[in-house]
Amino acid sequence: MSTLTWIGYTTLYREGGPKFARVAATMEADRRAAHPDRLVRSERLESKLDFVRAMERVRDEGHALGELHFIGHSGMYGPMFRTTSMPEQFSPHEWRNLKLPFAPGASARFHACRTARWFAPFFARTFGVTAYGYHWYTTISTRPDRFAWEGVGRGPGGRNGAGDGPLYVIAIPGKKSHGIAGSALKYSGLARAEAMKRFEPSDPDGDTSYDGVAELYADVFEDIGVRRDEWRWLEKHLSRTPAPRVLDLGCGNGALLGKLAPRLAHGVGVDRSPRMIDLARARAQVAGDAHLRYQTVDGPGLPFADGSFDIVVSLLSFRYLDWDPIMNEIRRVLAPRGRLLVVDMVTVPLRARELPRFARSKARQLVEHLRLPSFRQALRKLVGDPRWRVMLKHNPIRSDHELRWYLESRFPGRRVELLTVGWNTRVVAFDSGPLEPGWVPPQSYP
Repeated sequence: MSTLTWIGYTTLYREGGPKFARVAATMEADRRAAHPDRLVRSERLESKLDFVRAMERVRDEGHALGELHFIGHSGMYGPMFRTTSMPEQFSPHEWRNLKLPFAPGASARFHACRTARWFAPFFARTFGVTAYGYHWYTTISTRPDRFAWEGVGRGPGGRNGAGDGPLYVIAIPGKKSHGIAGSALKYSGLARAEAMKRFEPSDPDGDTSYDGVAELYADVFEDIGVRRDEWRWLEKHLSRTPAPRVLDLGCGNGALLGKLAPRLAHGVGVDRSPRMIDLARARAQVAGDAHLRYQTVDGPGLPFADGSFDIVVSLLSFRYLDWDPIMNEIRRVLAPRGRLLVVDMVTVPLRARELPRFARSKARQLVEHLRLPSFRQALRKLVGDPRWRVMLKHNPIRSDHELRWYLESRFPGRRVELLTVGWNTRVVAFDSGPLEPGWVPPQSYP
């Protein structure tokens, strides 16, 4: 069995894509020079299925991966494929079920934005290899050690990526991460490129689930109405007649279904955390809500019959779900004219034009904290707990554009709404509208 250095790259997803082919050619030449006796291959990939088939070819040809490189764009949970109008990304569940033909002592390097924040350590643990990624945002440069701009329209190597000089993907502080000062350092050439961060296969540094903080979380959200903006949006978008059958994805301690109980014909909550389900069941029993049921679900499969629900809701949990696999299941269990409602928190820096809305959001938050001192104290206790920080580290919040592009591409004509604005986070909401059965968004895999 021969050892292969494999380089995959995309060109269609987002701006700068055509130049990734030149980055891959530069890397291929560099790797051939470093390992003249090793087979080196680069391939263009534009979908999840392209990647799966590339790995199958490696295996069928009798090769083993000594090095795997990915060059392209990335979301918080890994490489992005296709286009922003129909983005595609492997879910954690899908990664765990892939068989990648790594050789002993192999490594994987992800030359894309923010891959060191969650994905590279996850990949190292999942496949038992050393993995590398970048913490900061990436850019394309003619130098590997600091930013050097090729320019727009400067000779054959302008914006369309058609030149033939060497190009590199580097990570470096810039305007998006460090403001105007970072941008000035980048374009002046004074800032050095970030070295890739290395991660070895190792167990997580604590409990990555909600189990350890379930009681603290339940104390904070004893009444889900404390999230006033989110609750008002859900009340507005939930149908009242006839009484709906509701599935709550990521139900936590059951606070949402408990508050909705008088309006529901039937409610089912599912969650990955057994301790959260225990708390939800106890809550329903005390309240006498016999028409509410809770159960654990591990993975994107939903153990319900076709057309079982009129509404599927996900409140502050959609970020944790396996998006493409779970979306097929959501469409399956929804009855004709059923709807998906999503409310979640996403990350994005505050924009200047949003300052008035930011001020209003903060003022409402301050009033709520003053009005509900017990909520403020419980929240402070939760976010200050080390177990909460471990959980967030291993289950990060997604970027605004990741959730927005995904939902708006899967439900054409529907738009994500903005509810509240913070310094680096915001709360958004999405109503799919009434859905007809039999249609699911096109996806290459599974």
